[in-house]
Amino acid sequence: MIDRTHTGIRCSTRVLLRTVEGLLPQCSQGTVVYEMDNLGRHLILVNWDRGFSVLVFPNEVTFEHDNVARSH
Repeated sequence: MIDRTHTGIRCSTRVLLRTVEGLLPQCSQGTVVYEMDNLGRHLILVNWDRGFSVLVFPNEVTFEHDNVARSH
């Protein structure tokens, strides 16, 4: 199921991420599109400021608002 509760929230990478679209260095910025559960994993689709969209795990990013309530 797709969850759009956090759509539009800004986030940044905690560490360097190697993706099929390219590298996302630590502190790369992006905007959440949606979240979903797939095969028992929680994933977040982010539109990165570098010009591509990639799914990431919640532990790979930090959110701009510390008080964002997350249910997973």
